[in-house]
Amino acid sequence: MKLSVIIPIYNGAPFLNQLIKTINAFTFSDFECVFIDNNSKDDSLSILRLLLENVTFNYTILTEERQGAGHARNTGIKIAKGEFLAFLDCDDIILPEKFEYDFGVLETHDVDFVFCRSKRFYKNRVIKHPIKDIREGINDMPTLGHIWLRNFFCLQGPGSLVVRKRVVEQLGGFHTSYTGEDAFLFIRMGLVCKGYFYDKTYFHYFRHSLSTISKSNKEEHGVLKRYFELRQNLFVDDVVKRNDLAMRILSQQLQMDLLKLQHYGIDIGKLLKSEKLNNLKLMFLLFNPISLFINKRVPHIRFNPFFQVYIKFIKKPLS
Repeated sequence: MKLSVIIPIYNGAPFLNQLIKTINAFTFSDFECVFIDNNSKDDSLSILRLLLENVTFNYTILTEERQGAGHARNTGIKIAKGEFLAFLDCDDIILPEKFEYDFGVLETHDVDFVFCRSKRFYKNRVIKHPIKDIREGINDMPTLGHIWLRNFFCLQGPGSLVVRKRVVEQLGGFHTSYTGEDAFLFIRMGLVCKGYFYDKTYFHYFRHSLSTISKSNKEEHGVLKRYFELRQNLFVDDVVKRNDLAMRILSQQLQMDLLKLQHYGIDIGKLLKSEKLNNLKLMFLLFNPISLFINKRVPHIRFNPFFQVYIKFIKKPLS
């Protein structure tokens, strides 16, 4: 078996018919699908079984009681038979020719993974994902890891990727947090593996009100808290800790997150007591009592004079 496509499903009933149509249209045939029902509360499982009755591709259906896409994907990875892995959420679309193109690349280039560009479809707009600084062709380690760490929005999404199974296993699979689990894998993979990028939009991601990210964004300061959690998870990861530049980037980002959280009235003293931030050294210029007093009262941290001094005279580009 060449490829295993790992597909977690949580309350995915509205999307399953389109999902099976997407899979049936693949022009690449040497694959299996591993579906993992992630403790759905709707009738996803019964609908999925009905839709799979007449398909011609190989498949397995698993169940995972502990929720989260990371858990579900890791469960699927354990039984995947393919030499390579791909990841698809039930509400996403991979264009028919993608895997055929991917394996054309993998057969001619010595790389650990290959990925394409993606499009994001929102209610009122479509965004072609940015690829700033990502070169077409081979990107050597740790270039992609640094690019993705500096700009999470350059991450093309799990459906863009085909990766050697042994690479994912060596990296320990996906993080089990509820969000950011795919970014966690991508960034670490980019730090230690060689990847190939091609500028074709073969992966389509649909942002809708039922998605995990949409629900998280509705929470107060949801985006900031989500990024802060991801950065903390990366900061204590052994793969990341071996890369000095990645750790410097994270240290800088975490301090900006903490300053923003303090501005919003969150007690960062409690946050700093967590084991994940034990080794984070705060810059006294930004975190002295006067700076923090002002920071709570200005409309934005950029109006904090201590922050302005930091940006103009102290902060240096990390390279």
